[in-house]
Amino acid sequence: MKKIVLVVISFLFMTGLVACQQKPQNQLILFQEVEEGVDPYQTRIIVTPDFIRFDEGEESTTFLLINRKQKVAYSVDHNLKTIMRVDNQANSGEGAALTSPIELKYTVTELDDFNDAPKINNTQPQHRQLLTNEQVCLDVVSVKGLMPEAVTALKEYQLILAADSAVTFNNLPADMHDPCAISMSTFAPTRHLEYGFPIQEWKTGYARSLENYEDDYQVDTVLFTLPENYFNYSIQEFREGRADLENRKVLPAINMTSPPLAPSGKPAENS
Repeated sequence: MKKIVLVVISFLFMTGLVACQQKPQNQLILFQEVEEGVDPYQTRIIVTPDFIRFDEGEESTTFLLINRKQKVAYSVDHNLKTIMRVDNQANSGEGAALTSPIELKYTVTELDDFNDAPKINNTQPQHRQLLTNEQVCLDVVSVKGLMPEAVTALKEYQLILAADSAVTFNNLPADMHDPCAISMSTFAPTRHLEYGFPIQEWKTGYARSLENYEDDYQVDTVLFTLPENYFNYSIQEFREGRADLENRKVLPAINMTSPPLAPSGKPAENS
């Protein structure tokens, strides 16, 4: 893995990927991602002051759009012509007081195996292992001070996912309370971003490396527009089984306190 990271860092250095002195307005980030059982694929991230867009490039049939001001995420599928919405959980109250059912102890190990790597943004990349309860959760190679606006945006994205995860956390069986999994998804979702921009990260079955980036990226604003006439539903409606994708409608919520209906369709009278 070290050899792979060194190749990536050398490529970034040789192609002149050093931070601009001017504060960027829009940024383009290209990652190469590898998952077990899946061919390697590219993830494109476009960051603006108002939006974050994740996709697989110009020909992507799906994309994820984050409205940074509203803290709402939209998952768009052009093939299905659907938009699944992850609403802002900040004011819902659900998961707001959530605490971990098990004690989580966070530690970090700094490794010196990249001291000979080329500097990026005049800073030496630093390899760290993030541990929870003495279990290595993630290896991350970070560059402090590199693309701080993008780091902020990625933190916002992770917090949106964590807030949604908190809503359903209590449905998770106790035997699935893996320290690494629950810390990274719910209780400490941004800890890998606290040390600068992650140019490389890996864990069992997954790896990601930075391929390229551009500051002051010229972006077409149409990329931040949701398609019209797509079936739009929330992730909560999907969880409740109310999102009828086949008939393109959201079914009404079931009111559990309503009186039972008589065969006539009218509320039954108490005898």
